[in-house]
Amino acid sequence: MTSSASTSGFEPGTPAAGDGGAGLHAQWYDGEHARSQEVELSLTSGELCLALPSGDQRRYPRGRVTWPERTRHGVRQLLLPDGGVVELRDAPAWEAWARRHGLADPLAVRWAASWRAALWAAAGLVLLMVGAGVWGVPWLAERSAPLVPQAVRVHIDRLVLEQLRSEGWLEPSQMPAGTAERLRAAVDQMLARAYPDAGRPKVQLDIHRLPGWAGPNAFALPGGQIIISDALLELLPGEGGHFHPGVLGVLAHEVGHVHGEHGLRHLLAASSTAVLLGWWVGDYSSLLVLAPSLFIQAAHSRAFEREADDEALRIMRAAGVDPRGMVAFFTALQRLDPQRGQALPSFGLATHPPDAERARLFETGSR
Repeated sequence: MTSSASTSGFEPGTPAAGDGGAGLHAQWYDGEHARSQEVELSLTSGELCLALPSGDQRRYPRGRVTWPERTRHGVRQLLLPDGGVVELRDAPAWEAWARRHGLADPLAVRWAASWRAALWAAAGLVLLMVGAGVWGVPWLAERSAPLVPQAVRVHIDRLVLEQLRSEGWLEPSQMPAGTAERLRAAVDQMLARAYPDAGRPKVQLDIHRLPGWAGPNAFALPGGQIIISDALLELLPGEGGHFHPGVLGVLAHEVGHVHGEHGLRHLLAASSTAVLLGWWVGDYSSLLVLAPSLFIQAAHSRAFEREADDEALRIMRAAGVDPRGMVAFFTALQRLDPQRGQALPSFGLATHPPDAERARLFETGSR
C-alpha cells in the first residue's frame, strides 16, 4: 500500500525530514513507465519514504520492502511492494546509509562474508551429510521398505532381470534337465518346515550361468527372486539325487535377505530419494541404472550379512539340514581361491564377515 502527501518541495541535496539530516538520492521506477525519476530516500518511524521532485511522497512499511544484499560491485536495488524498483548506483553511499539506519545484512550474507563462519558452515554441512549417510538414509530406508507394495517389488525384480539378461550377465543354465525343478522342490520343503506359520517369505528360484568373474554365487532381489549360478552347484555336487546341504544353506542365506528386506532397504538407501519417488510415481529409470550391479555383487552391509546368516542357521536347523554344509561351502571356496583370506569372493563381497567367523557360526552356533 502507498500514500502520497507532501507539504514541501523536493530540492536535491536537501536532507529529508526525520532522516537524521542525511537523505539518499536514488533512481525510482514506478513499475508502469520506462523512465526513472530521481528521488530521495529516508527511513523513519518504520517506513521507507520516497520524496519525489513533484513534492509527493510515497511511503512503504519497512518490513514489506525487499532490501538489497551486500555485493562487491553492481547496482543496489530495492524492490517495493507495489512493483516499483529503486536503484542506487553509489554502493558506498548506500552501505553507509544502511548502516546508519540499522539495515543489517541477512545472516547468510554475514556468514558468507566471514571466512570463519563459512568454514564452520562447511564443516557443519559435511557432518550433516555424513550423519545423513550413516544414520539418516539407512533409517529412512528401513522405515520405507515395508511401505513398498509386493507388486512393486516384483516389478523391480522383472526390470532388473531384463537388464541383466540384456547385458549378458544371465545366460541359460547348463545343468541337467530337471535340476531347477528339483531344487525348487527341495527349497520349498525346507521353507515349509522353517516357516510353519504365517510370515514365510515369497521366493522364486532360477538357475543361470553367470559371468566367470561372479564365481560360485547366489543373490536375491527385493521381490523374492533368487538366482543361483551353475558354478555354485558345480562347486558343491550332491549325492544320491540330493542337493548338498551347503547349496541349501546358501539359498537359506538368500531367503534371509528376502525375509529381512535387505535388498530393498539397500536399494532404497543407495538410490535415496530418487527411488522413493520412483516407486511412488512409477518411474524406475534411476533404479535400473544401479540395480543390476548392486544385486549381482550382493554388496550388503555386514549387519545385513550377519542377519541373513542367523536366519539361514535357523532355517537349516528347523528343516533338518546339516548346518555344517556351510562349513564345506567356505572350505570349497578357499580351495577354489587360496588368496581369499578373509575377504569374500573376487566379485566384490568385501562387506561380508570373514569366512572363519561365518564357518564358526554354522559349526558351533556362535561367532
